Amino acid sequence: MKKALLSLGLFGLAAANAHGQWVLQNTTNPQTPPSYFSRQIQTVSATVVWQLLQEATSGSSINTFSRTTDGGATWVFNSVNGTANYSAAGIHALDANTAFVAQYGAQGGGEIVKTTNGGTTWTKVTTATQFPRTAGFANWVYFFDANNGVSLGDPVGGYFEVYTTSNGGTTWTRVPQSNLPTPLDANEYGLVGSYFALGNTIWAGTTHLQDPNDPNSGLPSRILKSTDRGLTWTASPVTPLSGGISRLAFVDQNNGLAFQGGDLIYTTNGGATWQTRSYTGNFNHFDIDAVPGTSTYVSVGSSVPTVTTAADYGSSYSTNGGQTWIDIDRGRYSSSVDFISRSVGYAGAQTDNLGAGGVYKYTGTITANKGAQTLKGLSVYPNPSATGVFEVELTTGLKAGAQVRVFDAVGRQVYSQSLNPTAIATQRTVLDLSQEKAGLYTLELRTEAGVGQQQLVIQ
Repeated sequence: MKKALLSLGLFGLAAANAHGQWVLQNTTNPQTPPSYFSRQIQTVSATVVWQLLQEATSGSSINTFSRTTDGGATWVFNSVNGTANYSAAGIHALDANTAFVAQYGAQGGGEIVKTTNGGTTWTKVTTATQFPRTAGFANWVYFFDANNGVSLGDPVGGYFEVYTTSNGGTTWTRVPQSNLPTPLDANEYGLVGSYFALGNTIWAGTTHLQDPNDPNSGLPSRILKSTDRGLTWTASPVTPLSGGISRLAFVDQNNGLAFQGGDLIYTTNGGATWQTRSYTGNFNHFDIDAVPGTSTYVSVGSSVPTVTTAADYGSSYSTNGGQTWIDIDRGRYSSSVDFISRSVGYAGAQTDNLGAGGVYKYTGTITANKGAQTLKGLSVYPNPSATGVFEVELTTGLKAGAQVRVFDAVGRQVYSQSLNPTAIATQRTVLDLSQEKAGLYTLELRTEAGVGQQQLVIQ
């Protein structure tokens, strides 16, 4: 990022909608304090969600989070314990207990911290020489699976400070300069929270200012891309967006959107080139997500540069590449959004004067499904299984790197496997859940084309 965070207006009202609806959560015995709003929300499963929170007062740090493990009914509130006076730039959780947070200092410096006990305690997993004071800056952290992760920092020593891990965050290795695009100039940096991942591919927006201390001195920005989990990167030519890439999202490996304020751009070639997207309807420019397994984007926040009424806030969706935005609702403030399926998504908002609310759960089903095609022809047997061992016959057309994950009834990830070329060639893989208890589980197959889910039963 270097010095600019997305500025969010705060307004708390609710309204009905015309396409599914958002249902207020965290209304019974809330632990969250009043007037905290969501900076980032991550939906891990139907029941497990984490979000970073910031107190709605001028100059406050982002150093708290909330977490649910019961589908949004109750939320635990706690602090992200890292270096004093650091702010959280991004969170990525693996399950109900394990999560990583990238943090940065107001005067530079950064770190990645990890929890394995639901956020009760946090441990720094990067070293003092990684994201160093004062030049270093950690913008976000993302994990492709339980072992492989990546974090983007600002340029240090003339090139972007990018780290990858292959052992669950125990150690981090800097990506060599030869594997990275050269910064445009001394004022091109990463941007907090500006990334999107799909399969083994991840895209990251940059910020580019004539004067780093003047957010209005914008220069054309770029989008970085890696197709191998962050090991090597390329950069798009400069995009039509000036100043920075606030957020971006992709419905598949080719088609994506990115924005800065109300200005929207699109790509149809994986980010190699970007064009201005003219649109109709209310595009809300606080956050955007692509609903897995569909061609649908969802946007939340304000649809105007300066908010004057509650109706300026809302959420909307597009199924035609951002050309048309259809309201889900108006008059309801939210600042972050994340879907993991057509029917499971959450939006972060603001707690009221009693600390209640602050998050919404989507109820309904997003249209334009690709997940059915993802699971077409997939079979699992025996199911139910008396031993906990399942044989999965895979669909045709899968590519190596497609990911299989299994969640238990409370949303805890109990199994993760990236399909290798051998499994793809034989169209068969084995899921060994013999160490798990009897009960109901959810198999998730995540591919470039979408995400499909199927229930498993261990007797």
